[in-house]
This record gives sequence, C-alpha cells and structure tokens, in this order.
Amino acid sequence: MKKLFMLSCWAVATLSAGVQAADFPIKDKPVTIVVPFTAGGPTDRVARDLAEALRKPLGANVVVENVAGAGGTIGANKVAKAPQDGHTILLHHIGMATSPALYRKMPYNTMDDFEYLGASELMGTARHTINRP
Repeated sequence: MKKLFMLSCWAVATLSAGVQAADFPIKDKPVTIVVPFTAGGPTDRVARDLAEALRKPLGANVVVENVAGAGGTIGANKVAKAPQDGHTILLHHIGMATSPALYRKMPYNTMDDFEYLGASELMGTARHTINRP
C-alpha cells in the first residue's frame, strides 16, 4: 500500500507538469485511467487501487475504463488519440513493449505517442506501466 501511495503521489506531480496547476483538473471533467484489458484481472485491480488513491489528492473523479481487445492495442490507441490535457492515463503491462513486434500496422507509435509516467509492481511479479498521451 505504501508503494501505491508513493506511486500515486508521483503520478499526480507528473500529470500536472504539462498543465498549469490552476487548470488541472478541469472542473467536472473526470480523470480516466484506461485499462486495455477486461475487468477483473491484475491490471484492472492495480488501476482501481490507483484511482482510489488519486481521488482525494486531485479532488476529482477518477474513472477506470476497460477497453479490451487486440492484446491491449485498442485501449492504447484510444489513449494515444485522446486530448493531451492530463485527464487520460493508460495503465498497461509489459505487453505494450512487445506489440510493435507482433503487429505489422499499429494505429499509434509506441515510442512517440506516449509519455512514460512510471511503473508499478504492486501485484507480485506483474509490472505495469503508466503512460499518458
């Protein structure tokens, strides 16, 4: 739990780096954590714990949205195409690094379309990355 708290504090600081503090979060606009897998798995669990930890410090609603399919590329594409306002975050696992080798045509560039925010090892050996467009 201590790691989750430290990660959430770091994520909050990083999220607001590109946006003026007075502008973030935009009133009545939730922060969305996109999980590119179905609900109930380890990545979903980490996202829900992170969302809960971010609600109070941000003073905003934090929503977990599961966008499953194509090995996580559908959810990742949704985040890559989202506005770069700090309100959309992708929580993925190591599969994001292997996608370019598995798929010939990707709708996004894994290296250029995301900003790496951090990593989480909260679920034992599973490593999750936190990214934003």
